[in-house]
Amino acid sequence: MFKKSLVILLYTIVVAVISAVITTTYISNNFVLGSKAENIEPHQDLIQVSQSKVDESPIKEANTIIEFFSYGCHYCALNEPHINDLSARMPQGTKIVYLHLNRSSSGLSRYSGIFATLSVMGIEKQYRDKAYDAVIKDKLDISDATTRELWLKKIGIDVDAYNKASESQEAKDLLKYMADVSAYYDIKATPSFIVNKKWVALQDRKYPAFADQLLSLLQHDKSLEK
Repeated sequence: MFKKSLVILLYTIVVAVISAVITTTYISNNFVLGSKAENIEPHQDLIQVSQSKVDESPIKEANTIIEFFSYGCHYCALNEPHINDLSARMPQGTKIVYLHLNRSSSGLSRYSGIFATLSVMGIEKQYRDKAYDAVIKDKLDISDATTRELWLKKIGIDVDAYNKASESQEAKDLLKYMADVSAYYDIKATPSFIVNKKWVALQDRKYPAFADQLLSLLQHDKSLEK
């Protein structure tokens, strides 16, 4: 009788352990791993592009730091003051260029049309914070036409003028340009920075140290030690 009870007890313990392992694995795979932000993937912090690829780059302007961002990127919004400080430090003849991520594989790209349209209208920088707030704080899907129209009215942008600009060739060209550059440099995370067509950098240190890193890449073609 004692042996039978012991066998039953051991069997129960084994079943419980196996069940716990299966449950833990399931939760890890489906909830913990699955909950990672869309723009957070294993990556290299700094990639140097070959000279042949630089020569064939679709980027139109040299001596630039391009920031790829998204209105849905929380870190991009937080970094705005730092990028403004970096802009003030840029050497003469250089500049920072903002481009919105535009890749079909990324949900963060859904707002690229809004960026292109507001840029064509000449008001993107003026309304960038409002776009961040709408997507990140208010959880609005401003890529949806109905939601976007209500949002545009709320922040004082003429809907007819917006719709006209969104259909312009200039907006379409900008969307294509962002898609071409995103794909050519395989940009998957935001914010990402392309420096002088040659370096793809992700933030690997705090500001202003990261700003120093970007400027060193731009001016001296050299990465700084952390």
